[in-house]
Amino acid sequence: MKKDGRSISRETLENYRFQALKLRKKGWKVKKIAEAFDLNEKSISRWFVKVNKFGENSLKRTIAKGNSPKLNEQEKLKIIEWLKEDARTFGFPSPLWNCKQIQRLIKKNLNKSLAISSIWELLKKLNLSAQKPKKQAKEKDEKLANKWLKEEWPKIKAIVRRQQAMLYFQDEAGVSLIPYLRTTWSPKGETPVIKVTGKKGGICVSSAISPAGRMVFRIEKGRMTSETYIDFLAKIIIQHPGRKIVVISDNAPIHKSKAVQSFLLSNEKRISLFHIPAYSPELNPDEHVWCYLKAYELVAHQAQNKEELKKLVNAKMHKIAGKEKLIHSFFMQNKVTKST
Repeated sequence: MKKDGRSISRETLENYRFQALKLRKKGWKVKKIAEAFDLNEKSISRWFVKVNKFGENSLKRTIAKGNSPKLNEQEKLKIIEWLKEDARTFGFPSPLWNCKQIQRLIKKNLNKSLAISSIWELLKKLNLSAQKPKKQAKEKDEKLANKWLKEEWPKIKAIVRRQQAMLYFQDEAGVSLIPYLRTTWSPKGETPVIKVTGKKGGICVSSAISPAGRMVFRIEKGRMTSETYIDFLAKIIIQHPGRKIVVISDNAPIHKSKAVQSFLLSNEKRISLFHIPAYSPELNPDEHVWCYLKAYELVAHQAQNKEELKKLVNAKMHKIAGKEKLIHSFFMQNKVTKST
């Protein structure tokens, strides 16, 4: 049986190749050389083909790159801590991380060279994943949001308990005639086409949800005004005869207008309105209503004008309002609920 070249050291194989070349120059045939080294004739022939194409240096052994240097547990923990920071902290132009940046940082700070493929495998082993980041307004005051959560929110809950009030979180959002599209399956090379209206515009929808699984909503063809916002608050009051209502909304100017303040003062025995800090949507469970509506109920909608859109949204909002468990889930996903 012929020797398996894989079982021979690189150094020995290199020696064999140069000896075989010397014998070839002396006139030895490939078959005789193969017998002398107890190797396959095809292997010997390939050596000589390489010499003819690339010269005698091609017979030298290649230096094995070997495995990527191993990282100890302390170094792995350090990498995890790096990735919790903004990439700009380490001098990169973008706040987002990529494998190339991580590779450079490991080389610079740990003096270890890892291939991009090794970086990818390392991140998976560290239970890290590629994610699309959430957007957050630069104007947001994190300290103010945390202060509200620790100080104001407990006070509001105490008022709700003391007055046996019905609690609602309220918000409004625009719904466009141009629908949200998401990925779909189709044959390779054949991008699917969804026909949508080229008209611009949309409608405004207000909603308020309760931890009890209730939802109240109102649809406007135009923007929300002080008058329409007051009508919406009045609609919530009507839903609960004889019971105090506590509403939490964002800091939109319209929620604090003189007309709204006057309405609240006139109806202080029936309704109280509180506000979460500006640019803090994570404190409002009602934000999840819009995420669900647009991503699941209105995806690729075919409404051609505002009237059609209003009818469609009205039907979809009634559908959501009838799903008590779904409304409960909006609270389970929220920072306010997690703090209780």
